[in-house]
Amino acid sequence: MKHSLSRTLTFGALLPFISALTFSAIKANAAEMPPMPVEAQVVQAETLERTVEVVGSLSADESVVISPEVAGRVAKILFREGQMVKAGMPLIKLDDSIPSAELKQAEASRGLSEVEYKRANQLVSSNAGSVNTRDSALAKLRIDQAGVALAKERLGKMTLNAPFDGLVGLREVSVGEYVTPGQSLVSLVSVNPLRIEFRVPEVYLTGLAVGQSVAVSIDAIPGEQFKGTVFAVSPEVDVNGRSVKVVASLPNDSGKLRPGLFARVNLNLETIEDALLLQEEALVPQGNVQLVYVLEEGKVAIRPVVTGIRERGRVQVLQGVKAGDIVVTAGQMKLRPGAAAMPVNLQSAKPQAEQSQ
Repeated sequence: MKHSLSRTLTFGALLPFISALTFSAIKANAAEMPPMPVEAQVVQAETLERTVEVVGSLSADESVVISPEVAGRVAKILFREGQMVKAGMPLIKLDDSIPSAELKQAEASRGLSEVEYKRANQLVSSNAGSVNTRDSALAKLRIDQAGVALAKERLGKMTLNAPFDGLVGLREVSVGEYVTPGQSLVSLVSVNPLRIEFRVPEVYLTGLAVGQSVAVSIDAIPGEQFKGTVFAVSPEVDVNGRSVKVVASLPNDSGKLRPGLFARVNLNLETIEDALLLQEEALVPQGNVQLVYVLEEGKVAIRPVVTGIRERGRVQVLQGVKAGDIVVTAGQMKLRPGAAAMPVNLQSAKPQAEQSQ
């Protein structure tokens, strides 16, 4: 009995020493363990463009169908189909023989009225004529002057001019044809600049603004991209499609674009300078918190972060990291706080991790 008690007391006295030696051994083994290989990225400040991709159609900035205001016979066609014309250029001339004769008649009547008014005024000045006669002559003169102005307007209606710079379409009339008021003769469209109309989902409404830039790709013109600027945003949301109509101006100096073409639009909603972006794989969700594993002198530190915009596999970090930090993007599940880790894909970070051993 005494020998058993003695052995028990001896083991109890040695237990603290055994535990200390075991802990020292474990600590020594941990210190000797090589750094855990991981993949990482260096956080850098860069420009972030928040964009949305939609589809739309090109349309003419101005478009009109040339039609006569008066009836008449086509005397001349002064354009070629598909021709670019300037504002004010004559396009179609109707037979103006009758309006020209009416103008001459009105001018002759006005000339006679001017003479009669001058004579009546002289007679009143010499007390040889009545004021009533002079006033009647003045009224007739003014009527004839208005007649001349009306005849000139009628004569002007016989020539159809281009109201703006544009591209003439295919004509629907021939020389000698009798046309009536409102009849379609030819179309005219303004092709530089063009309008591009598209709809943006209502979730982006607060981000829409006049002056935003758009990059446009046309399936019919592969390999080229065209730049434009938003100049109008609809004040209403379409209740059927839950979208907002946006219109942008698209320069067409090359003349390659045409109204009606299908377009793919990349709308730049916002440009953020010095944004910190991480790969989405760097985020480790923990409940409602997003965590990242940061290497500090070769050791793992876990930090909560506040995220912002997500853009094509990357996410903006608003708080939690700074430029220059090394953030683990693959292998986080193998790591614990304070453990040594080596980013195998970052050559510049390897010496730092080796020096910390």
